Amino acid sequence: MELLIRLARQWVAGETIEDAVRVALAANARGIHAIVNHLGEHYREKGQVEATVQEYLRLVSQLRAAGVDGDVSVKPTQLGLLIDKGYAFSHILPVLDATKAWGRILWVDMEAASTVEDTIWIYENLHTRYERVGLCIQANLRRTEGDLRRLLANGARIRLVKGAYKETPEVAYASRAEIDREYVRHLETLFKEGKDFAVASHDGKMIERTLEFAKTHAGVPFEFAMLQGVRDPLKAELVGQGHLVTEYIPYGPTWLPYFSRRLRERPRNIVTMVRSFVGG
Repeated sequence: MELLIRLARQWVAGETIEDAVRVALAANARGIHAIVNHLGEHYREKGQVEATVQEYLRLVSQLRAAGVDGDVSVKPTQLGLLIDKGYAFSHILPVLDATKAWGRILWVDMEAASTVEDTIWIYENLHTRYERVGLCIQANLRRTEGDLRRLLANGARIRLVKGAYKETPEVAYASRAEIDREYVRHLETLFKEGKDFAVASHDGKMIERTLEFAKTHAGVPFEFAMLQGVRDPLKAELVGQGHLVTEYIPYGPTWLPYFSRRLRERPRNIVTMVRSFVGG
């Protein structure tokens, strides 16, 4: 477990709000915007949900007090989606209000395919109350093209990711070639129809395509979004070129599922993590 904790530190700020604030300020010092997420998912007990709401309220307060240049991101299943979508919506509202008072963006993460419809419902209802709400969309899901066009037609702010959840072939593309193809296709749609969107990828090919689209669609506002501890030299290079770069910074004691998903999403990271451990 001690080894796992040390390996996870590259991708997880720590277990406390203070850890998250420290890492977010360090990102800001490198010219990078922060998106902070309190780890947790699949809660079915109302006590867990209520505690998570209070954690997010404290998080927003401390990020604001510390002068962090950043936003927060929530997962619907940590705020009660598996209990009921209306219940989850009511418990996200206090976090929305706090974020709105701060003047920042509230991002809604996307989770497994089975939760997509309800997550979009929650997002659309939040967006009617505050325009600075963003939604993560996964390129590997077969339904994403329709979802993306529907959302963009209503002025949605999108963060496009490849997708890290294991899904069945009926609902998701499986091969890297298929997912890359879909990612580029959705990326082109964002440059043509969106604004203020986030290109969330560490894939050099996707970064190159983004830069190409940016040249042919000059003036379209977008940002690059990457995970904490991944491709830091590339982040610095993009910042140096004048691009807005955001770092997704997770924290909390329930870090193991997130850490495991990162390894499953990109297995060669195991080698990177071990080398980092051995090298101190």
